[in-house]
Amino acid sequence: MPFSDLILSIWNETAAVFSNAGYSFFKIEAHLVCAAVVVILLYRQQNSSDQTEARLVWSRLLFVQVLYCIAGVVRVLVDVAIIPKNYATRYTAAALTFGLFAAMCWLVFEYIEFYQRSEMMKSKRLRFLAAVPFVFNIIMLIVAGFFPGLFADFSGRTYTRGVLYPVMMLINFVYPVAAVILSVRRRAKMTRYERDTVPVMATYPAFFMIAGPLQDLNWRIPFLCYIIIISDIFVYMSYADSLVSIDPLTKIANKNALMQRLSERFKMGDPETLHVFAVDVDSLGRINGTYGRSEGDRVLILIAEALRKFSTDEHQCDVFRYYGDEFILTADIETDEERELFIEHIRNYVSNAAMSAKLSYHIRITIGCAKFKAYSKTETISGLIEEAERTLYEKREQQNFQNLWKSA
Repeated sequence: MPFSDLILSIWNETAAVFSNAGYSFFKIEAHLVCAAVVVILLYRQQNSSDQTEARLVWSRLLFVQVLYCIAGVVRVLVDVAIIPKNYATRYTAAALTFGLFAAMCWLVFEYIEFYQRSEMMKSKRLRFLAAVPFVFNIIMLIVAGFFPGLFADFSGRTYTRGVLYPVMMLINFVYPVAAVILSVRRRAKMTRYERDTVPVMATYPAFFMIAGPLQDLNWRIPFLCYIIIISDIFVYMSYADSLVSIDPLTKIANKNALMQRLSERFKMGDPETLHVFAVDVDSLGRINGTYGRSEGDRVLILIAEALRKFSTDEHQCDVFRYYGDEFILTADIETDEERELFIEHIRNYVSNAAMSAKLSYHIRITIGCAKFKAYSKTETISGLIEEAERTLYEKREQQNFQNLWKSA
């Protein structure tokens, strides 16, 4: 027997076994276990302190996945005639699972885009356009219910796919395919720590690209159910790991990541060109006192985004939120002229970001710098950071003295 015929025979026999009513308990149990796991993740997410737009979209995705598992149980009950088996119930059960899978594909795309802070998600018009394929699919699903055979033919023991079915499946796969492509394309414009998330963000939609065709081959085998559990745990573990190295407010690398990065850099040998820049927001206390701490948080997010953009546009450096209103940048710089230009560009990016935000107050920053030198205080990580902060405080005192002299 040819190998292809053997595989087909095994597949048909497996499908026949799973179609028996005796396995209905197994199929129901699989869907209920999947729903229970997703509910636990949803509960954890709902009680998390991180309620960013990306995580809220992920919560909606988890909720839809729970509904999909429940719809899977309903479809099994119809299949074994515990629920009366007729065209209406069979179509409704199939349409529910298909529609919820379509919603999952759409929400996966939205989650990836929000997580990577895509410009598309900042525009209501573009978000609406991104939802059009999903809405179009749902409309076709509803219309097809009034025309037997258009979506699927349920007159036989097993259903036969209709003429619209392949088109609707292709529309679903537009979302995960687009999410993977956009994630990979954005990689060049990401910081070092954002690039670390690309494999996860590209793999998550790929799970659905794999699960869809497998589930389509035989709906009675709960492929998608198992892949939902695997993919969600995969993303949750990645998210938990990111909490160690990502600042929850600004979404850039934190102090832990800074120490790890500098440790790696020192292990590479004497980093003769390594510079550390300390950036402090001088006016944050005044902004907090006048406009409230929420406005102060907005300023920190704005500056973090400006520094992140600078690090990818101008210079391949690393940006960290050290603590409070202080940020740290690390970069390899050859000359003093390059260092001064580096500092000037930082100021320009922060200034342009403040102008674009149309703030009613002025943002002022102070920048200190330290260069690695062997056999000196700056040959250690702590010494390098302390020296950058020392020069920062000296510049601030000098600026305060100049302002005092001018006012006098």
